[in-house]
Amino acid sequence: MEAQDKRNWFIIYTVPNLEKKIFTELERQKIKAYLPMQRVFRQWSDRKKEVKVPMFPSYIFINTTEKVRFELYNIHGVLRFLTYDGKPAVLTDEEILQIMQFENTAFSVEQHLIQGDNVIITSGPFTGLKGKLFCRRGKQRFGIMLKSLNQTISCEVELDCLRKIE
Repeated sequence: MEAQDKRNWFIIYTVPNLEKKIFTELERQKIKAYLPMQRVFRQWSDRKKEVKVPMFPSYIFINTTEKVRFELYNIHGVLRFLTYDGKPAVLTDEEILQIMQFENTAFSVEQHLIQGDNVIITSGPFTGLKGKLFCRRGKQRFGIMLKSLNQTISCEVELDCLRKIE
């Protein structure tokens, strides 16, 4: 199979706040795309409401070939593809699955672990995921580094569902 025909997970960088419209257009064109969403609470002057927003603002993940990738510049709102050293950034299937497992989840952390420990989740829907324990806004969190994106996704986890790994 030629490199042009190989399917990879590429990362589209979009105009801010157009991710949902672009994702809908990709689906309409029958292009395999993934827009990870998270639930957040937004406060208005008269009410508080739960809304779904992109987990990675301005990013959409697509699984396609090099040839089709270039055709996507015709979609309104697609600015560019993420690149590293002049080559398109590519995510692995494993990284996409890890992102999928983090969608719409919030979890708290085992007290005896310390920041920087390598840990594995031992129970629940994320069993087997390996990552690092770190602190953000005074709370300990479990995180996975997505090297292709140079970003970390994280969540608070149950007190008893982490184990330190060497």
